[in-house]
Amino acid sequence: MKTMQAARLTETGSPLEIVDLPIPQPGPGEILVRVRAAGICSSDLHYRDGRSRVTRVPITLGHEISGEVAECGKNVKGLKRGDRVSLFYLVTCGKCMMCCTGKDNYCPEAKMLGKNIDGGFAEYVTVPARNAFPFPEAIPFSQAALIADAVATPFHALKRASVQTGENVLIIGIGGLGLHAVQIARIMGAGRVIAMDLADDKLELALRVGATAVINPQRDNAADKIATLTGGGGVDIAVELIGLGGTIRQAIEYTGPGGRTVVVGICPEEIGLNPYHDLLLKERTIMGSADQCRADFPVIIEMAAQGRLDLSHSVSLELPLAEINRGLEMLEKKDRDPVRVVVSFP
Repeated sequence: MKTMQAARLTETGSPLEIVDLPIPQPGPGEILVRVRAAGICSSDLHYRDGRSRVTRVPITLGHEISGEVAECGKNVKGLKRGDRVSLFYLVTCGKCMMCCTGKDNYCPEAKMLGKNIDGGFAEYVTVPARNAFPFPEAIPFSQAALIADAVATPFHALKRASVQTGENVLIIGIGGLGLHAVQIARIMGAGRVIAMDLADDKLELALRVGATAVINPQRDNAADKIATLTGGGGVDIAVELIGLGGTIRQAIEYTGPGGRTVVVGICPEEIGLNPYHDLLLKERTIMGSADQCRADFPVIIEMAAQGRLDLSHSVSLELPLAEINRGLEMLEKKDRDPVRVVVSFP
């Protein structure tokens, strides 16, 4: 039996273990993907530490995945061996009302790669063929892996916000998601994109990829600066990508009349809302945005292939699978303040 190496969570709170496992075989409608790159996300830290629960242990983590089709199961059409693919990380039924109306992130049977089923910190992974989206050679595997979350999640959030030409957009948190949110907001037609973060190097990078203004709350009075930039009206759209009660409150307060606040960061605490001041008085809309949809992938891949979406700044470091725990520690300690650390396979 042929085997592969995989990084497994075997005990909550412990480092991942590199183990040998049988190479999985694709069933009907499935493909076997030779993983070439897998991004390390903050969610992987949460699963390791138990702040967010996986559904079983042991499990192979990793949900930002790109690779090559190694084998096709029966009845697979439109894909062939050698195709370069980025993987949508939710395995859904494909038949329910949500799946059939383009809301597959709400599928009641959805299972997430690297959380509910084995993911991409391994040399091979099997997925339904419908989860694989081909991309051209112009996009490196390391960048294509990030499409699955670090790019698709902010894209989905801004799509939900319905960015209109010339609108002012505030992005709170310029990490793995925020750097892409800045670019996507500009592509969608935003007139002014304001990036807010505590790290000056992240803000400098935001300016390089299209932000028109930056705010460091440790140095700037954020409320005053936003008022100055928007003529006192507040932003049309505020996107919160951190997941803290305080920054979610800021996102709401900085959203002007008729504006939209989009909460993407996962926050376990209650933040409290005043219906009159937060909603009625300014006719604000406060919405959540969860994951992404399959329909987002072709659009994102085309933007990257055309060079409109620049992912060249997105990968801070590539590591071999044997150093997966080093990558997790770098992310946890913000060592060199990485945008994304990626596990790469030869």
